[in-house]
Amino acid sequence: MKTASRPYELTLPARPTSIREARKFFTDAATRLGLPPEQSQHGELAVSELVTNAVVHAGGPITIRVQRHADGLRIEIGDCSPRSPRMGDPTVDCSGSHGLPIVAAVADQWGWDGNPADAGKIVWLTLPHDG
Repeated sequence: MKTASRPYELTLPARPTSIREARKFFTDAATRLGLPPEQSQHGELAVSELVTNAVVHAGGPITIRVQRHADGLRIEIGDCSPRSPRMGDPTVDCSGSHGLPIVAAVADQWGWDGNPADAGKIVWLTLPHDG
């Protein structure tokens, strides 16, 4: 049984270049935590989508936290907006609204909580240890 690991954390400004930085940070953390390649790719995709949402809709700073728990890997993306994430209805003709459906597709579970530290929110997801 795997126990909780120390969390890997990073804070980034709300700018487009932070999306690439967040993906790299997650990939490095996933490697250190021994996440299988397929799950690492799923996590990288989810992190990219959630950080993009934070850059576009919430502003910064944006925090990323990755931690192994007994039941899987938990990824948290915090931002300064109290607005709840909204599941879009993506269509072929729509350029947006794909982020949360992608997160829901790759995650075991996902959700969001208010963040009293900065009146923002934390969007989180879990990935299993074994693909």
